[in-house]
Order: sequence, then structure tokens, then C-alpha cells
Amino acid sequence: MGLFLLGILGGIALSLFFSFGPAFFSQLQASLHYGFRNAVPFAYGVSASDILIVTTLLLISRNIPMEEMILLLNNRWLVYVGAGVVASFGFYTMFLKTRHAAEASETDKINFRNVQPPSRLSFYLRGLTLNFFNPVIWLYWATLVTILICGESDISLGQRYLFFGGVLSATLSMDVLKCKLASLLQSIITYRFLKIFNKCVGLVLIGFAFFMIVSTMPRFEQNGNQRSVEMMQEIMNSKPPLKK
Repeated sequence: MGLFLLGILGGIALSLFFSFGPAFFSQLQASLHYGFRNAVPFAYGVSASDILIVTTLLLISRNIPMEEMILLLNNRWLVYVGAGVVASFGFYTMFLKTRHAAEASETDKINFRNVQPPSRLSFYLRGLTLNFFNPVIWLYWATLVTILICGESDISLGQRYLFFGGVLSATLSMDVLKCKLASLLQSIITYRFLKIFNKCVGLVLIGFAFFMIVSTMPRFEQNGNQRSVEMMQEIMNSKPPLKK
């Protein structure tokens, strides 16, 4: 139970300081545009993809050295696929139309009761897809898996799942809280603000996708792979932070 509680504390810290990626901005946009109840399925989708990623990494780490896993995750074609997914969401968000009455002015506050949201299943799939196909998320979780298991051969697979169960529970709770806090701003949002905000979020996603592609260029890819492997080696040679 100690590992689960430690995972919860770690998940809260990670959510506060290291969760400002494409999924975060899309989740914020969904909360502002469609409200808390419609944005929560997006958070569930992100959490489901995190569970799939962590489970996959924990199983693979039993047979494949983490250095090889890092090199695989840095493969340029995998990055291109992830960048394409992120960019497509970016363009969709940029050109997302705010639905409002024809007589309403852009400076009027939005009557969200008249806004027809997409299905909650579509929000769930959007969160799952955007997070799952982001290679940075895979590297993020691979680093945590490495920190946990390297040098701790006596930690069982069940204990690893227990720790990451705490981490994932905390990150999901924090994402739901972010949805709620963002939705509280709906009462002061105007059509003009939402239109500008949608474009800004779209540009952030497209910029993130561009950064992912640039990082695969030969000059940056070689340096990035070398730094990733060196980081993994430093982690494996350091004293592990978790004890039974």
C-alpha cells in the first residue's frame, strides 16, 4: 500500500509540473467550449491511453533493454505518425466554429445551453488517440518505468503495477479537476475570446507537431538518441529511489 500512496503523490506532482502537452491544451479547450460533463470523457480517454502505454512498457521491459526501447520510440517514422495525429487535431481546433445565434455579437457572453456538443464517445476517442500517438508520452512513461525497475530486481511485477496504479489514479483525478476549473470560466467567456482561444490552441498543437518532426532530422535525431540513452544509463547506474 506504501507504493500506491507514493504513486499518488508522484502522480500529483507530475500532473502539476509535467502535463502541459497537446492533450492538456485540447482538454482545456474542450472544457471551455463544451463544459465539464462533455470534457471529462476526454480525460478518461487520456487516462485509458496512459494505462495502455504503461502496461505495454512494463510487460516489454521484462524482455527488452530500456536502451533499445528508447531508440525504438525515437524512430522517425513513429514520430511522423504521432506528429500527423497532433497536427490534424491542431488544424481541426483552429477552424472549429463557435455555434451561436446569428443575432449574437462576438462580445456577448456565450449561452452554452444552446451549444450542441459532439458525442461523449467522440471526446473519449479524441483524448485516447491524441495521447496514445504522441511519442513524447511514450518516452515520458518509459523514463518513469526505468527509474522504478532499474536496480530493483526484487520489486515484483505486481508491485510495479501497484505503484503505477497510484500514479495513474492521481493523474486522472487531476485531469478531471482541471476540466472542472476550466469549465467554471464559462460564465465570463465571450464568442470572440473562444474563437481566439481555439486558434491559439490549434497553433500550439501544430507547433508541437512541427517540433516533433524537426527533432527527427539527422542532426537532432543523433544527438537526441544519444542523450536519451545516456540518461537511461545514468538512471540505471544511480541508486533507485524506491524501496520495499
